[in-house]
Amino acid sequence: MKWEQVSTTTGRETYELRQKDKKLLTLEFHPATNSSRIEYAAEKRVFLIRKEGFFNNKMVLCNEYGVRLGQLVHEKRESYIELNDKRFTYLIRNNPRPELVIYKESKEKPLVVCGMDLNNENISLAITEKKVLPNSLRSSLLLALSWYISLPVAREHAVEYAL
Repeated sequence: MKWEQVSTTTGRETYELRQKDKKLLTLEFHPATNSSRIEYAAEKRVFLIRKEGFFNNKMVLCNEYGVRLGQLVHEKRESYIELNDKRFTYLIRNNPRPELVIYKESKEKPLVVCGMDLNNENISLAITEKKVLPNSLRSSLLLALSWYISLPVAREHAVEYAL
């Protein structure tokens, strides 16, 4: 599974989540409003992302009506996602290209491993000092991926996504 950057225009960036040659969902990110439009099958959703917390260490995901769905938290040395009352831990690694790994109990048994195929080679997800994907976009991609794997249809293919 991987995110592919499809297009970039002023005011929006479009990404597709793909499993092999099959498009699973489309995410259109709007940096000015920190919002993402997600299209999955016949369903279209809008998610808003905002910072919260004493040190702004939480990125909160709200639906199009402002209802809080989950959050992305960075505390001490742990990064995790809470979505629909479920908690997932995640990490970002370069292997050699950037990839997102979401797991519950163990890094060795991930729920999903998702690569990144960005058109702009100057941008990386990770962790280098010089090249970093904007925090709101990274959060949007992580939360959209978490939302997708929590859908009933995605749970049926969980083993396939962990490869």
